[in-house]
Amino acid sequence: MDMNFILIQLIGVLAWIFLFLSFYRKNTDKILIFQVIASLLYCVHYYFLNAYSGLLMCLISAIFDFAYYKSNNDKYLYLMSIPLRIIAGFISYSRIVDILPIVASLLDGYILTKEKKTLLIGSVIYYVIWIIYNVNVASYSGVITDGILVISNLSILLFNFNILNKKDKSGDALKR
Repeated sequence: MDMNFILIQLIGVLAWIFLFLSFYRKNTDKILIFQVIASLLYCVHYYFLNAYSGLLMCLISAIFDFAYYKSNNDKYLYLMSIPLRIIAGFISYSRIVDILPIVASLLDGYILTKEKKTLLIGSVIYYVIWIIYNVNVASYSGVITDGILVISNLSILLFNFNILNKKDKSGDALKR
C-alpha cells in the first residue's frame, strides 16, 4: 500500500481523535475548539484525497465553529452560513457525489438548533451521508469514524431514554 495513502488516512484518524475528545469536554468553548481543530485536520485529509467538496464544507464548519465560540447567536450564524455553503458547493462540484457534503453540512446546522431526539435522528442521517461520500473519495478513516458515530447515536436513540427526555438543546458534542 502507498505510504502517502496511509499518511492521509492517519490524518483522518487524528481528526477523529480530536472530534472524539470534543465529546468529553464539559465546557462548550472547549468543545468548539477541539472541533475546529478536527475540522481543520479533515480539511488537510480531504485536500490530499482531492475531495474538495468535503474540504470546503469542513473549512466552513471550522470557520463557523470558531464563530459559534465567539457568539451566542447560533441560528443567525447558521442562516449566514447557508449561502456560503451553497457557493462553496458550486465551486467544488465536479461529480454528483460532491453534493453530499453540502447536504450534510446544511442538515448539520439545522439540527443543532433542535431538541435532542431530533438532533440524534438528524445526526444519524448526517453521518450516513458522510459515509457514502467518504466511501466514494477513499476516506476510509472517515467511513470508520462516521460508522462509529452512527452506531453511537442509534444506541442512544434505542437504549438511553434519559438523554432524550432532557430539554437541553445543545448538540455541540455531536457535531462533525
